[in-house]
Amino acid sequence: MNANIKELHETLLGQHLALSEKLGNETNADNARAILVEMEEILHRISIAQGLLFRQSSAALSKSIERIREADTELTSAIASAGKAADYVKAAGDFLKFVDKTLDLAKTLAV
Repeated sequence: MNANIKELHETLLGQHLALSEKLGNETNADNARAILVEMEEILHRISIAQGLLFRQSSAALSKSIERIREADTELTSAIASAGKAADYVKAAGDFLKFVDKTLDLAKTLAV
């Protein structure tokens, strides 16, 4: 199993859970819909990561995971402190930008 993709998968699961918890405390319908959209986006990446768990690794993939760790910290902070949906939607978008690059890289690696 590719340790980098496993870490990415676990990170995505954690962020999905964090958004789910945020949703449980949300009283504004527009904010709730925004959270649900981001949860769907993350869930899609979880599915992709699951399909890539047994791909080979590379130095570039390891470096990419380091940047995801940073973006994960930023998203965790945004989810915890966001007062409006736009705050965590932007943070989630930034996080997913790095996730997508990593997933694309993993797709190119031989089985």
